[in-house]
Amino acid sequence: MTENLIRGFFAAADSLDEERFLGGLPEDIVWRFGNFPVANGREAVREQYRLVTGILTAMYHDIVGMWAAGDCVTAETRVHYTDRHGRKFEFPGCDIIFLEGGQIKEVRIFVDNHTLFIPPTEEYAARAAEEIA
Repeated sequence: MTENLIRGFFAAADSLDEERFLGGLPEDIVWRFGNFPVANGREAVREQYRLVTGILTAMYHDIVGMWAAGDCVTAETRVHYTDRHGRKFEFPGCDIIFLEGGQIKEVRIFVDNHTLFIPPTEEYAARAAEEIA
């Protein structure tokens, strides 16, 4: 049951569908994503999710391992991103997910994906334009 919940959480995140993703989170979710400020509540999470998904065309979490202890689940992941410039990234990640009553209550995401937010160089953009033409 817990494994299905966590896999469903990642699948919803990977869908890039804001309503699908947020629909699986409680109104009072506590969310810590990397170096972003802690987001308290679904609407604050929506803002952070938009920041990330707004620059992506695809995202996929490959779950490397998952461990549960009581109401805490830790998931080691390889996160694959494709940005709107066609660049592909892969980062190791670790998510700590706290449950309450069988539902996600708090999420702490540890991933160093800062290069995802760096705009492509002019050289990269020119090379990508040549490949499209």
